[in-house]
Amino acid sequence: MIKLLLILSSLLVLNACSDKEQKDLDEETTPPLEEIDEQEGNEFPEEAAAEIDFRRYFKPANSTASFKGEGNEFASYTEKTNWLGENYVATVINNGGAVIMKVYRVIDTQIELVMDELVEGMPEDANYPDIATLDELPALEIYLAGPIEVGTTFENWTIIETGITLSTPYQTFNNVFVIEETGEGFSNKKYIVEDYGIIKTESVMSAELSEEVTVTSTLENIALH
Repeated sequence: MIKLLLILSSLLVLNACSDKEQKDLDEETTPPLEEIDEQEGNEFPEEAAAEIDFRRYFKPANSTASFKGEGNEFASYTEKTNWLGENYVATVINNGGAVIMKVYRVIDTQIELVMDELVEGMPEDANYPDIATLDELPALEIYLAGPIEVGTTFENWTIIETGITLSTPYQTFNNVFVIEETGEGFSNKKYIVEDYGIIKTESVMSAELSEEVTVTSTLENIALH
């Protein structure tokens, strides 16, 4: 009997040691949860949006883009782009009827429109606001937000297509995405691509007693100066 008790005690000690060694081994070989997420490429939507360089959704600095219009006398226009600082970019649009300055604030998660005003004179004579003034301005609306994927919404806009190819008089663009807003009797679309921003707009208006009207503006040329 004593011999049997000694054997059972030895087995219990061996099992306890074995369990401890296995536990230590598991702790050494199992990475923390954050390391597993990193290895598997798991990302939260907020992190994905923060990785977008929203500064790439404008045309080159000191450039003037020409848009060919169809469907309306004011659909053709020129757009002058001027970077005012690292996070502010201004565009001055002349459609033959009015000259309008728009100023955008670029932050990590989105692009905000902070100024939208009529300008006296021509685009080359525009008087741009200083950075201190712009820093004090609230956002008028969100111009673009991520992630850049179908279904993303901001303000009244929704991303409805991504990765499309679009031919323009200027060149053929790949990886274009489309945002759309709709309302009673109208829909507006913007075609956007990296390093150029908007390359085409399309507005469709309809009324019960009139024909549907489609107005488009498509990039035709970009001049650097």
